[in-house]
Amino acid sequence: MAKKQGFAVTAFDAREIVERGKISSELEMERAIQSERLLRLMSKDQPELEPLRKEIRDMVIQYESEHWSDADLVTDAQVHESDLAEKQVDKERLFFRKRKSLIIKHLKQNGLNQNDLSAILAHSKSYTSELLNGIRSFSMNDLIIIHKLFKIKLEDLIFTEITPDVELRIRETFEKAAENTSKSKKPAQVTSLMKALYS
Repeated sequence: MAKKQGFAVTAFDAREIVERGKISSELEMERAIQSERLLRLMSKDQPELEPLRKEIRDMVIQYESEHWSDADLVTDAQVHESDLAEKQVDKERLFFRKRKSLIIKHLKQNGLNQNDLSAILAHSKSYTSELLNGIRSFSMNDLIIIHKLFKIKLEDLIFTEITPDVELRIRETFEKAAENTSKSKKPAQVTSLMKALYS
């Protein structure tokens, strides 16, 4: 998902999903639900966010009616995917909350506020608020600026959890590689790579 100032580092952007006009997975669905909740709170101080919140809510309702309205058609695999997505979004929510607190703390320590951060990153106050709350994705450029200015570790700024669908794809690739052992791919190396995925 391209950005003007560098690529985004999280997989969800509420405005991008609205532009696309469709929620296409359980993970996007859970992220949309989380975004709608955040936007409901944020729109009290930023009423211009209310139309975005309503569009996301409508998309959630549409997705639910297409994929969850008939209990007889809901599969175990669908329920499992939904459970994994919910866990992933919980991890993301906690990470974004911690990241926001850390950035605000460093701003205060340096006599700055969110308006100053907006100016530093060349964003509007509303846009910066959406970034801090996980409604929009920070660009890598934004996070590098924050890292350099405030000496915040990159691992505290970049969410590094791998989504369940990507993890499954990687696991299947490693399993195939282990089955097709060749001179360049030894089983021990594949096992080592799989362990690295979870460290």
